[in-house]
Amino acid sequence: MSNTYFIDNTTPIVSAWLNDVNNYVYATTSVNRNRGTVTATAGQTLFTVPFTYVVGSKSLHVYADGKHQVLGTAYTETSTSTITFNSGVSVGVVVEFVVG
Repeated sequence: MSNTYFIDNTTPIVSAWLNDVNNYVYATTSVNRNRGTVTATAGQTLFTVPFTYVVGSKSLHVYADGKHQVLGTAYTETSTSTITFNSGVSVGVVVEFVVG
């Protein structure tokens, strides 16, 4: 476990639970390798997920500008690394992918 530091970047926070939370949220380990975002271009329907997942496992969660999208209603899982929205996504919309 690494230490979390106060904003001065020199004083460590001696709190195991806070360190664990920060490690989970900000880690570059496998915990966060199954989370990523893509910003849509105008009318984009096909999105490349920035990691692989198991199609049909219902483990992939998709959000468009923070709103949860429903598999089968808003999008389909096209392959282990792509999804396709049923209608074009507006330019600038941030699409987030999370496995969990």
